[in-house]
Amino acid sequence: MLNERQFALLDELESQPVSLGVLAQKRAVSARTILRDIDYLNFTLGGKARIHTVGNSLYQLEIVDRKGYFQLLQRHDNDDRMLALLLIHPVISRAQLAEALNLPDTWVAERLPRLKKRYARVFTLGSRPGSGHYVVVDRDKRIILLAELFRKDPLVFPLVGIAAGSFTALLENCRPLTAWPDITPDYRASMILAVYALRHQLVAKGLHPAAEALQACTERAGLWMSQAMLSILAERLDDLQQEARRITPEYVTGILASLTHAGQPAMVDAQLINDLTGHLVRCVAMPKWLPEHRQGSMNHLKAAWPAAFDMSVKFIHHLKESRDIPLIDSDLPGLYFACALERHHHESVPVVLLADQNAIATINKMAIERAVFNCRVIVVRTPDELCAIRQELTPGLVINNSHYPLDERQGCVLTIRHIIPAAGLDQIKDFLASAFIRQQPTRFFPAESYFHYRNGPNERWMQVVAAITTRLRQQNLITETEARRIEQREQEGENLIVNRIAIPHCWSEQPQPFRGFFVTLESPLSVNGEEVRHVLVACASAEHQQELKIFGYLASVLNRYSPQTIEALRDHDAFIALLR
Repeated sequence: MLNERQFALLDELESQPVSLGVLAQKRAVSARTILRDIDYLNFTLGGKARIHTVGNSLYQLEIVDRKGYFQLLQRHDNDDRMLALLLIHPVISRAQLAEALNLPDTWVAERLPRLKKRYARVFTLGSRPGSGHYVVVDRDKRIILLAELFRKDPLVFPLVGIAAGSFTALLENCRPLTAWPDITPDYRASMILAVYALRHQLVAKGLHPAAEALQACTERAGLWMSQAMLSILAERLDDLQQEARRITPEYVTGILASLTHAGQPAMVDAQLINDLTGHLVRCVAMPKWLPEHRQGSMNHLKAAWPAAFDMSVKFIHHLKESRDIPLIDSDLPGLYFACALERHHHESVPVVLLADQNAIATINKMAIERAVFNCRVIVVRTPDELCAIRQELTPGLVINNSHYPLDERQGCVLTIRHIIPAAGLDQIKDFLASAFIRQQPTRFFPAESYFHYRNGPNERWMQVVAAITTRLRQQNLITETEARRIEQREQEGENLIVNRIAIPHCWSEQPQPFRGFFVTLESPLSVNGEEVRHVLVACASAEHQQELKIFGYLASVLNRYSPQTIEALRDHDAFIALLR
């Protein structure tokens, strides 16, 4: 089993590279202990993820199979087993928990407060002197919470009459049921196990017509439940299905219309509405109230697509205010918005492919246009043809797929021989996404806008933001409307921070392209629990959607460096050198 220090290592190394010394210092252990932890973690992760060195003696976690990685972590976590015991028993003592889990009493005593804090937004964990601990939730939510645990692991709590193959048999017999089309068979099977586990606590109000179909399903799987318990189950499934039917494309369209404001990039289309509707239907029909212990960080999405992330946060906030919908996996709406933004990049990027073999040129042209969104490949046979094309247009990239030598120092040439592999296609996509930024970073981050802000040690974040936007407004670098939007955005929370650089931003109605203003701080300060050393104010025009990729480029560049390197940036020149 992984210990808390090893779990904490995984959390920290997922977001950015960290040096061995910093890891050891934070945990008050030796560097040798951290190295032993890393070796053990790499062995335990079994290829689903790996901690490796990057740069100059820095360590970072690379996740290969994200789903498998989090499932593996879940098996090393006893919180689910403890929560199942608390949900099944009306009251259970600490000694009983320790005995059932086969763990020391001291471990349970240490873990209970953490469990209470972890699920504070979902339920209340109460204690009764002389009796024990209990979960404060109503009957329906208790069934849902327990079903979630059984869905992740059908043997999370050993039920009488339930063997390893029982869940598989139950799943197969749940497939033919048609009464609840939006609820998948595995969720129905998990709900059956939850009601079966709580059968001694539940009281039915009457018999439900669908109880007979459920009885045939459970009996074929070798599970015997009373008509009363099956009626409770059918009633709960009916409630979930009815709630799901209220989620329609018209309902989602209304929400999106209410959240649209001036200066926002256009992203609402039919596919976005369908994606969000399907996601909400799944969330309502099969609620997930329990967040994963270590779910993937949203920092990458937040940094690469801040417009999509902002829309996602507002969308989810609106739903939580208007309906009790558990949107734990909130990164999915963000991804839907990001895909919608990508679809609205109408400008075709010309790519010139210099190839001297017809068959290979045709194969590579089709592969590139299929893999790279909104890309138009022009095939030329000789360097002379390339020069002629360059007089007519400026290509986003020249791919040298020939034996001719080309000068790669020009910054827009990639040499990839023969048939381009998947890794080569990824290289082309990354290059196109950031070429226009890499070639002229001072266009987007001008030197004349840089200044040093002497903030006091006790000065709060919103005071710093107000002072910086006021100075930028006085210099006519941003408008009053943009300053107001930046301050409002920062007050809403979920601030964008990339490796100790805070990036307050807004979406502008101005026709100018992306504008970024780098500001160094006198004293570091805490924003959303993260230490911030510098500020990068950004105004992005909704009309220049291609330039929204600047945020993704910034994140990819800044996360390559250690926090110490970022902290050492002293002026605008150092920042630009980093981007180059």
